[in-house]
Amino acid sequence: MELNGTRFVAVGNRMMWSNKWKTVPDFLGDYIRSTLTPEWGNAELAKPFEQRHPILVWYDYVCRLQKETIKAPGEVAAAPLTGAAEAWFQLAYDLYSLEHNVELQQKLLRRLKDPEMFLGARYETFVAGAMIRAGFDIKFEDEDDRRSTHVEFTATCKKSGRKYSVEAKQRNVTGDNERFRLGKLLQKALRKTANHPRIVFIGIGYLDAQDAGDGVMPARFSKALGDLRGFEGRHLNGQPMPPAYLFVTNRPHDLDLEGKHIRTTILAEGFRIPGFKLDAAFPSLREAHHARKEHEDMHQLLESMRVHSEIPTTFDGTPPELAFTGKAQRLIIGETYLVPDSKGVDRPGKLTSATVNEAESKAYVAHHLDTGESVIGTVPLSSEELAAYRRHPDTFFGVEMKAPRKTETPLELFDFIMDGYRDTPRERLLEFMADHPDIDELKMMSKEDLTEIYAERCAWSIMRQSEKNSSK
Repeated sequence: MELNGTRFVAVGNRMMWSNKWKTVPDFLGDYIRSTLTPEWGNAELAKPFEQRHPILVWYDYVCRLQKETIKAPGEVAAAPLTGAAEAWFQLAYDLYSLEHNVELQQKLLRRLKDPEMFLGARYETFVAGAMIRAGFDIKFEDEDDRRSTHVEFTATCKKSGRKYSVEAKQRNVTGDNERFRLGKLLQKALRKTANHPRIVFIGIGYLDAQDAGDGVMPARFSKALGDLRGFEGRHLNGQPMPPAYLFVTNRPHDLDLEGKHIRTTILAEGFRIPGFKLDAAFPSLREAHHARKEHEDMHQLLESMRVHSEIPTTFDGTPPELAFTGKAQRLIIGETYLVPDSKGVDRPGKLTSATVNEAESKAYVAHHLDTGESVIGTVPLSSEELAAYRRHPDTFFGVEMKAPRKTETPLELFDFIMDGYRDTPRERLLEFMADHPDIDELKMMSKEDLTEIYAERCAWSIMRQSEKNSSK
């Protein structure tokens, strides 16, 4: 909250405040300095540059970037996200996420400050932060208990209630950076005692040449996937290696501190879990749908890592393109505006729905007037507004509303139809399928099964018609 020019931020069971925090990165910079303690930071800064802890090296680069960028003290300025800035603020964001959801263990902070243990501790912090932001509660294992080996922590999905044993392994990038021996890291992770289904994160730390476009697997990941799959038939202690959800990540920001827009890559794969394979094939759309439901916690985690890969800029969620330009967001669902009626007379009208046409740089809007009349019109959008829409299309109009999405595959079309008929009564669905030859069997099915079958049949019908039209 903000009160009399002072911003207050709750972190776990404590409160922080300042009258200088205009952006979330402003807060995160102060947060990480206080969490790691000024005493430790100042002691590191007193050392020669080449002997400083990696975190303070990042800090030095960030300070120089700020001096180059900020021309007027106290005013918000935009800067390219360099490798050092990404590494510094992401660590702060992960530490904040961790303390805000679980007790931040002093043991983890000590490991972060130890240069010999920093690499592994940093990756474990990232994994914990990512899972917290994805809706998991985490509980660290008691590492002082020497009676057995331990995974990093137990994660409980708040939505499903299912528990998972999570292990995080970061490849050592100080040696031969060209050799990827991920199988050994996987074996080490799978040797740990686990009380629940396993999730294994492996960080590869490789500065790729961005040799692949968006949606195309980089060559290194393709090789890593092949190597990891080669271990599926092997044994540990005379038993088949246990199944696990694998998340292979590459976050090489600390390998190019002055580089800009360095790509983060994530690969999700089921190790001995057929339904979560990257290239899993299913005999029907319904079976693909059921496989996703079976592994929905992992799909939730993967989607969260995609959505939350970018650190927030504003505290209230306002797009930064609008928040700091002096331009208020003009179109909010539920707000009232003066709009012309059918006779051209301006009248108060509540905005009820809206959609964006990017090609025309316009928003098509519908208002309900105080006279009872409904009118549809267009509003031109500025370049800043279009940029804000592209960043977060689902919330551009101030409320959560799914932006129109492309349905390029049968499964995407199936999802679209499922969403449209999810609330349709069972009797109505049976009416739609009354002339189907298996109607007697359909009448015995549940509402959920009927919706799935109707969506599947509609999807294939639309796809067949589309193929016919394209062949003409």
